[in-house]
Amino acid sequence: PCALSPTTGLIGSCTNSSYEDMSRVASLMKQALAKGMKSKGNFYITPGSEQIRATIERDGLADTMREFGGVVLANACGPCIGQWDRQNVAKGEKNTIVTSYNRNFTGRNDANPATHCFVTSPEMTVALTMAGSLDFNPLTDTLTAEDGSELSLAEPFGDGLPVRGFDPGEDTYQAPPADGSGVMVDVSPTSDRLQLLTPFDKW
Repeated sequence: PCALSPTTGLIGSCTNSSYEDMSRVASLMKQALAKGMKSKGNFYITPGSEQIRATIERDGLADTMREFGGVVLANACGPCIGQWDRQNVAKGEKNTIVTSYNRNFTGRNDANPATHCFVTSPEMTVALTMAGSLDFNPLTDTLTAEDGSELSLAEPFGDGLPVRGFDPGEDTYQAPPADGSGVMVDVSPTSDRLQLLTPFDKW
């Protein structure tokens, strides 16, 4: 892929998935969708909390993101810390991604040392992925729709807080048992990642 053409855009995580962030990017996506345009690369959204995930689902923002071509991931760290089973680029293949995460050192997102990651705002991540080029300037440049018409992006806007309040989402907390003495933690003896601690021999 051309170095100026981002293969993937990623927004969200704990850094910038406030309701305002999500509603502002949705306002840009709606402008594109009205012209029949979608993301030119893969696009992923990582809600920063269960509350945000549930609220953007309830308010239709997540549907707009999916219509734009996005994939709404689990509310977790996700690709920001490398939890990304990337399929569109082979490891070692040079490529460019744009994210609104807070780190961009080599291999951070996809364990590929050949990935060039550029960090910007959620709004710019959407605009650049929409244009398919890093040299797109939404203040001065226009996008060409399939029918030949031009789209000049209006300034993004969004509610700082949801009008209907936040949806707390699913309560996934599991309280520990009052007496944990009989609880057994089952870890495979052949695991390369997990290991049960055993007491040291008495001195």
